[in-house]
Amino acid sequence: MNFEVDMSGIITLVIALILLVAAVYNLISYIRDRRSASLPSKKTKR
Repeated sequence: MNFEVDMSGIITLVIALILLVAAVYNLISYIRDRRSASLPSKKTKR
């Protein structure tokens, strides 16, 4: 059983990593949006 890395494995790993990063980024932005919306202070756009 040889443990050589093929292109399909690398592509699958990269896609999984991108999906994970996108999910975490969406979750963080969603939480920040909810927290900023729950605050009574006025919104400041940067």
